[in-house]
Amino acid sequence: MNEIDKHVNAKDIHRENPIFQWLLLLSGILTIVAMALPFGSYTQNKAKVSVTGFQLLTGTTIENGKKTFAVAPNFFIILGLIASIALIVLCLAFYRKWKPRPAGVAALLLGFVRLFVGIVLIITMTTAIIADGKKPKMSYGTYIYLFTAILTIIFAYAMLYQNKAVSVLDFMVMPGLIYVLINNYIPMVGISFAFKKIDYSIGVWRSGWVGLSNFKFLFQSSDSYTITKNTLLYNLVFIILGNILGMIVGICLSEIFSKKLQKLYQTTILLPQLISWVIVAYIAYGFLSNEAGWINKTVLGAGNEINFYGTTKYWPFILVFFHLWKGLGYNSIIYLSAIVGIDRNLYEAASIDGCSKWGSIRHITLPLLKSTVITLVTLSVGRIFYSDFGLFYQVPMNSGSLYSVTDTIDTYVYRALMQLNNISMASAASAYQAIIGFVLVLIFNLIVNKVSKENALF
Repeated sequence: MNEIDKHVNAKDIHRENPIFQWLLLLSGILTIVAMALPFGSYTQNKAKVSVTGFQLLTGTTIENGKKTFAVAPNFFIILGLIASIALIVLCLAFYRKWKPRPAGVAALLLGFVRLFVGIVLIITMTTAIIADGKKPKMSYGTYIYLFTAILTIIFAYAMLYQNKAVSVLDFMVMPGLIYVLINNYIPMVGISFAFKKIDYSIGVWRSGWVGLSNFKFLFQSSDSYTITKNTLLYNLVFIILGNILGMIVGICLSEIFSKKLQKLYQTTILLPQLISWVIVAYIAYGFLSNEAGWINKTVLGAGNEINFYGTTKYWPFILVFFHLWKGLGYNSIIYLSAIVGIDRNLYEAASIDGCSKWGSIRHITLPLLKSTVITLVTLSVGRIFYSDFGLFYQVPMNSGSLYSVTDTIDTYVYRALMQLNNISMASAASAYQAIIGFVLVLIFNLIVNKVSKENALF
């Protein structure tokens, strides 16, 4: 009986929802029609020249008077066309066996692909396609293309909502999803710059591919060992000491019974986190300066001054101190919030059984903080090849004599870019850091999965 009811309900749903199938089909057709319209235009020799979506798709040569230039095929619009055709095939091929839920999910994904393509086209059109002309601007074809993608997303969501695959609360996710798409995923297109030699005269998208040549900048440099060693060792010390001190301070804060004092201490400890590294650099300079530094003038006295900005042996400790001082409040509050969530009955039971304060911390607090520690360490491991630029560049005041102990991958690439202005090398360094960080997260999570499966991220 249940199977018969399901079959009847499926037929009823199909009869009630054909409008969405036709609307999705229409949006896919409109996308292809929009590609026949101008996507971009520019002025050349006082004449306006337009480039259509199909010209971007296949590539073409445009002649304007005595000037001729080529329009290369655009990968993104090819991707958008494939998504549009897939949507049309989805609507037609499964007309008789239309299942609203899987079809709605598929249409939603295809809509987001086309939305991504439309946004990329708007961002890159003037540099990738019409860089040879004057007064470049977008044409209405691109906006219609983007509008049809938004319609597809709306129709797919409406179909899923009517079939109870999504609820009204799911629409609350949309702003965050759009933000993540625009802020986190669309910029990933820039990883292609790491494999190109950027030529500003023809635009970044039309620049030539050079393979892994840009990565040689990091590995063939005489300073590659030093900057890699500094980046890794400093981050290892930061991860270990940062979590240990954050845990200790978090436990101490949780033992303060006065709410007013607890808030006062939390605010005081957190304040350095809100201070810019530029200000921290001048605070450090006020203590370490050769001419007017507090340590040289007050603590050491005349005749015993130390040239801190010219002596390397002190800076590993100075950098570690300032990093811990600035980040201690943030780490301690995270651990404090985890401790506050522990059931207080456990501590009361331990106290009744004669357990000391240290025993309660050792047998209750620390074991229950294990998942928090693993999560924070995993996030830190993912950025172990990155360095805090402000700490390593601003605090040492970019002193050349300290490069052996203060230079990291980020500061080294920055200095090289200031001299060479090579975006490709910077992109290669960022890609290298991101890939290594991702691999390290996978390895660390695999280790955690073997030791404590319930605390692994995935």
